[in-house]
Amino acid sequence: MNSFNYTQYPAFNLPNRLTLLRLLLAVVFFVLLSYCYYIPALLAFIIAWSTDWLDGYLARKKGLLTDFGRIADPFVDKIIVCGGFILLIQHARGILPSWMVVVIVAREFLVNSLRSYSESKGIEFGANVWGKAKMFVQSFTISLILLFSAYFEYLMIIKQGVIVMVWITVIITLVSGIKYIMKAGPVIMAK
Repeated sequence: MNSFNYTQYPAFNLPNRLTLLRLLLAVVFFVLLSYCYYIPALLAFIIAWSTDWLDGYLARKKGLLTDFGRIADPFVDKIIVCGGFILLIQHARGILPSWMVVVIVAREFLVNSLRSYSESKGIEFGANVWGKAKMFVQSFTISLILLFSAYFEYLMIIKQGVIVMVWITVIITLVSGIKYIMKAGPVIMAK
């Protein structure tokens, strides 16, 4: 019996397998969060978050960039972050207003549309420092909300700190969206 040879299929290289693992971890995270298992959900989320950094590092360092990875990596990032914020609405009442989640999700749709349009015109539209900062802050805020929900729900000072972090997340999300709009502006206005 022949075993599967990953070297014959570049799309199944290690960075892309880590991306697929992150997608599986996203499902585990969503299930655990749905049943209020905050700490196991946090662990699944942190492992997923670390694979995001690791797959990007390995893809660049080892020259394993693929078209599949360029599509799958940001897609999985959006799934786990948007899904996390959507599910947290019901768990973080008084901390995470639904309108903020709409802003976060709308920014992801907008930037993804801009990326698709720019790349259809042959213009590369990779992540910039604002996009990376946005991903870090969003992931940190999700982790903070999970910790708060697990252990600190009745401590008002911690609640206020989490609320401030949610506002910072929304502001950085908006600023990064504006930066991407400015980057795509010339492409959009060209015709």
